[in-house]
Amino acid sequence: MQVTITRRMVAGIVAVVALVVAGGAIAASNGSGSATASPKQGCGPGPPGAGLHAGFPAAVASYLGVTKADLRTARENGTSLAQLATQQGKSVAGLEQAIYNAAKSDLDKAVAAGRITSAQETRMLSGLQPHLDDMVNSTGPPPLGPPPAA
Repeated sequence: MQVTITRRMVAGIVAVVALVVAGGAIAASNGSGSATASPKQGCGPGPPGAGLHAGFPAAVASYLGVTKADLRTARENGTSLAQLATQQGKSVAGLEQAIYNAAKSDLDKAVAAGRITSAQETRMLSGLQPHLDDMVNSTGPPPLGPPPAA
């Protein structure tokens, strides 16, 4: 069961990241047909090269009242974000809202910078919403790269 949930979560995160990358590439091309973004422009919210999750650790740590190092240690030890929220006396719903708000803030900046359109932002946020439960209930460090082969 845990493997299935993790694979679904990874697939969802990969899909959201792909939307951010595609949106940034389209915006960076300015219709010229080139999908290459300059390093200063980036291809998604947050600092160049930081990708979708640029503000994620800071937002979670801030909401929970822990340091990013404490957050990383807890995740590496198999504690889910939902468990950590409960341990810190915080609500899981509030944690999910903090994650959503951080993503929206990063995407708002990307829209303002012209890297993505507001329609793309809306699609990305609607894609994130159904995966928040999976994100906060998964255990272990956040996955990197493509999902494992089935």
